[in-house]
Amino acid sequence: MDASKFGISSIPLNHEPYGPIRPEALKGANKGKVAVVTGAGRGIGRAISENLANSGATLAIIDLLAEPLDETKVICEKYGVRVKTNTCDVTDIPRLRSVLDEIVNDLGPIDVLVNNAGVSPGQPQWNESFEQFWKTVEVNFKSHMATIWHVLPSMRERNSGIIIDIASRAATVDFPFAIGYNSSKCADARAISTLQEELDLDNLDIQAYALHPGGVYTAMAAKEVRPEMLKKYPHLTQHGTDFRNLFKDGPELCGATCAYLATGNAKELRGLYLDCRQDVERLKATGRETIERETLNRLTVKFLEGYKNEP
Repeated sequence: MDASKFGISSIPLNHEPYGPIRPEALKGANKGKVAVVTGAGRGIGRAISENLANSGATLAIIDLLAEPLDETKVICEKYGVRVKTNTCDVTDIPRLRSVLDEIVNDLGPIDVLVNNAGVSPGQPQWNESFEQFWKTVEVNFKSHMATIWHVLPSMRERNSGIIIDIASRAATVDFPFAIGYNSSKCADARAISTLQEELDLDNLDIQAYALHPGGVYTAMAAKEVRPEMLKKYPHLTQHGTDFRNLFKDGPELCGATCAYLATGNAKELRGLYLDCRQDVERLKATGRETIERETLNRLTVKFLEGYKNEP
């Protein structure tokens, strides 16, 4: 990845929980809510689960593997909340729907949905089968939409709910060896903004967000560039070093941001693509009218001066 494709903020970014999203500020803030987290076994998903537990939410956590999921459960139960574990391949939609139904039967209606499940093979198109590409899309996008479709009817009936899809800055910039990852994250962000348009048309108090989790050096990010790729693209050695330097954040920042969004206190920012490193209070202070007028925090296309995105 060419790090020069990313901008440099003139406003300092946050790299750990701050101000209103500090765990102590959110303790008990989501008490009485049922929260579902997919991809909860490790890394970012575990941090999201722990921060929701700290905020008092009853948890249903989902992951492909039982062992890391059980480890997350032990961590979350230390906060005195109930935690239900559910092993599931999120691309198995009938099974996923069954798990969500089990959660509702055991814990009650779902108030907060966090779609965190994601994969990135990190392969160029020529070294990846279509089936591998499509599997990435199924995990990163299809599973997210499947859970949303399943929980929304109840949220609509209750006129209440928070949906957070873990997106990525990959939705906003082009770089190689991630066609499935980049396109699925872009689709996720666009789906969330379009969904919010529909929810607002119906005057529903349901908030949806696409959230970039920051630069977290997870197992997915730490994958080594394969020898055959280095042979074909020797300059990737330097780009790999630059890429590693982009990861400056711990998973707790995203976890705390999710717990904050789950409270419903960021309504002005609903439907937007958010970067958890940016100060949420500063964004809220901008005001919904300005955000809409200037199309802030949305996926847009720039044209040559003089051309506009006419219908």
